Amino acid sequence: MFRPAPEALDRREHHHRAQFSASHRTSNAVVTVEGEVDATNSRAMATYVESQLFGVSHLVLDLRLVDFFGTAGFAALHNINVICSRSGVTWQLRCGRQVRRLLAICNPDGVLPLEKPQSVLDDLQAGDCALA
Repeated sequence: MFRPAPEALDRREHHHRAQFSASHRTSNAVVTVEGEVDATNSRAMATYVESQLFGVSHLVLDLRLVDFFGTAGFAALHNINVICSRSGVTWQLRCGRQVRRLLAICNPDGVLPLEKPQSVLDDLQAGDCALA
């Protein structure tokens, strides 16, 4: 596992139309991704998430601010799933409409730990994605 320098934790990074940021509290971390995730930055997203796992037992990957999510992003999510499993970190994927649309197609068996929608609006958007 990649072990970052302590000053790398919570550092914001920009990678080709995407921005990654993290917040740590005790043994929990929230990584937030904004913008577009595609083949140009999906590997950087997985590497960034891995760099934030030091001393963490639970991770939330928040993709609600993602405007575009390509299939390379889906491969990165599987990579993150493997990294978390090997590290003993439980994780949840929090996502909005753009990511749910892709996951409805690429993750029909629910292998990735998708967080349940928390609002009626999320439920409606998830329903729209299932129909797409």
